[in-house]
Amino acid sequence: MLTFTKTVTTTETKTLETPAEIADHVHAEYLRRTEAAPFKPGDRVRITRRDGIPPEFMVGDVGTVMLCDPEFQQLTTLMGVNASGMTIQFPVQTASLELA
Repeated sequence: MLTFTKTVTTTETKTLETPAEIADHVHAEYLRRTEAAPFKPGDRVRITRRDGIPPEFMVGDVGTVMLCDPEFQQLTTLMGVNASGMTIQFPVQTASLELA
């Protein structure tokens, strides 16, 4: 038996002519990316590795996901608490997170 692998690249062109079409396109892309992401907005996560995170940021190694789009960015934006007790937003490597 012999198995061949064929790679096919396609290009799709679509013209968006109205604000409604643009809004529909952006919303559909948002839903696709949100569905594919490992974490959803509102998920509670634990930081498993603190590489690059200053000790005064994100105390307790926990946070709530605000944005996770690993297709575009390997960082997830979390909301957490810093050492001063302020609630802040902070980017963390997506690979360093797990559901809490």
